[in-house]
Amino acid sequence: MSQMSPLVRQILASMYIGLSIACMMATLAYSAVALPQMALPDSPINFTPDEASWFATVPLLICIPGSLVGGMMCEWLGPRRMLLLLSPLLCAAFMLMRAAVWEVVMQAGLAEVLLLSCRVVQGIVVAVLNPTVYMYTYEMTDARIRGAMTGLTDFWTTFGFLLCYLFGCFFSWEVIAWLVPLLTGVPSFIGLLFTPESPMWLVRKGKEQEALTTLMKFRCSTEEVIEEVKAATKTSNKDVSFARSLQEVTKKPNLLGMVASALLLVMKEMSGNSGVIIYIVHIFQFAGVGLDPSWSSVVVGSVRFLFNGLCAFLVYNVRRRVALASGTILSAIAATSLGIFFFLQSIEYDVSHLGWVPLVSLVFYIIGYAGAQGPCCWLTSVEVLPGPVRSIGCGTTNAVYSAVAFLISKNFPDMQAAVGLHGVFWFYASSSVLILIIVLIFIPETSGMSLTDVERYWENVSASKKEKEKCDSAKVDEPVRIDVIKY
Repeated sequence: MSQMSPLVRQILASMYIGLSIACMMATLAYSAVALPQMALPDSPINFTPDEASWFATVPLLICIPGSLVGGMMCEWLGPRRMLLLLSPLLCAAFMLMRAAVWEVVMQAGLAEVLLLSCRVVQGIVVAVLNPTVYMYTYEMTDARIRGAMTGLTDFWTTFGFLLCYLFGCFFSWEVIAWLVPLLTGVPSFIGLLFTPESPMWLVRKGKEQEALTTLMKFRCSTEEVIEEVKAATKTSNKDVSFARSLQEVTKKPNLLGMVASALLLVMKEMSGNSGVIIYIVHIFQFAGVGLDPSWSSVVVGSVRFLFNGLCAFLVYNVRRRVALASGTILSAIAATSLGIFFFLQSIEYDVSHLGWVPLVSLVFYIIGYAGAQGPCCWLTSVEVLPGPVRSIGCGTTNAVYSAVAFLISKNFPDMQAAVGLHGVFWFYASSSVLILIIVLIFIPETSGMSLTDVERYWENVSASKKEKEKCDSAKVDEPVRIDVIKY
């Protein structure tokens, strides 16, 4: 372990976080495979349509207040400590669902109550940890691989989805509830036992020497260590309180960064990501053509998994705004074509010869989303946040994102009933176009920007012309003394 290179240490830390993300995000995809099985005539579970809808979406609902709490708790306890405290609870909430089919639970009529209670606990843990995993990944990696490692968070998200989709073809929902945490949450917890706390969080808490010890193991040169600690020290607050954190939020540069971050995540979700994840089997069942719905879901999940991985390398060579625009356009075209298919079906046009359209359209929708739009939105939403509000900013923007994700997912059946499945996908396509407009007008190009550059950008945007001129003429970086020789 002591002989590992700094790069290997960073990759391993990101991998442990990735497995934790996979376990967390599997909570969303789990309902996609569990609910169709629970609806079978011989199933011991008897959800009403409304209960089934809540089973699918309650984790997203809890993420609305939970993400706000998570951002503050993360800054109070530290990202790694939060993960170690809450990951076992998430695994337990998964595994306990198996008890719903125990005879004593069935006889007491508590099966549905137990399942919904487990989903509530899953939602609480996912909500609190959601900002934590992105912050920890972002702050543990250096500038050279930060984009790739943060971009890989969507790769690990898809890994969790794909596990659920694939297991749904072979196993019952009870078995899947055990397999998912055993393959993701447990290895993540073990790995995190041997990784350090975020060095940037340590600096913000006034623990510079402890942060230096970590950075010397996780960075390739002393110059990198000095630069990162210097940037973090400028925005650190050794007497961080909730009131003081709120004061930072009210500053115009910090507020602008948070608004930009929230806009990206909101529009990303309005383009249909959660709706497709949760109802993908239903969408293929409704189409009634092509492959078996379960295997069609596996195909789409596999494509998403592949392109999420490719996106991690794409961020090295393609600027963020270009990648976002390209992926958004492709997703919009694919959602439009899928809407056309369901529109033809709704007017009783013979679509039997178009059986390939739903699968191919969803594949291209996922290529645009997973290959650029989704990962780049997540990455950029973190990159545009100024250092003083990164913890609270991650929590706040995730709460806003979760609210939109919940509304989009919970109202999917109602939207389908009101405007048809074609109208749903045309709405997703229109939202993708809005992402393109927001990116071109309001979002800066964060590729290659340092943490200090991001803060200066929002300061310049919020400053008046006279203030900008004054700032440019008097801008001098104060030296920060860092004692690293003894390390």
